[in-house]
Amino acid sequence: MSHPVTDLLNPGDIVSFRFPYSEGMAPYARPCLVLDATEEELLLAYGTSSRERANVGFELRVNAEFAECGLDRASRFVLARRVRVARSDPRLAPNASGTAVLGRLTEALHLRKVDLFARIKASWPEEAARLEAERRGLHPRKGDRRRKTGVPYRI
Repeated sequence: MSHPVTDLLNPGDIVSFRFPYSEGMAPYARPCLVLDATEEELLLAYGTSSRERANVGFELRVNAEFAECGLDRASRFVLARRVRVARSDPRLAPNASGTAVLGRLTEALHLRKVDLFARIKASWPEEAARLEAERRGLHPRKGDRRRKTGVPYRI
């Protein structure tokens, strides 16, 4: 099935998306990182430029290279906070050229993303459980973002 706005999206792309809060819909679109892409779905990580510690966990920081990545300021993508959506999801916000793409990670940042996502996948004993959790959306509470000694943590 074709989705003109998202057909060309690939892992490493930065897109404009109304990322949902655990309480409901986001009021505006924000940069989000495409972690994984299938023919029908995209896995997006929450993006923020905030320096506060409210959203943390398996972060990919884009600092000096933010302009090269299509961002207007230094940002970070929180891979612990992610959601899997259909390519046709209306929360993807296309720009004037008809695409939701803001930019793309540099090669070094893309390699870091690959490493972090591999760690996330390895932390789940069953892929089906991870996929289902991502479809519901992962919004870790502040106290749940760090692994406690001896307690398995699913990212």
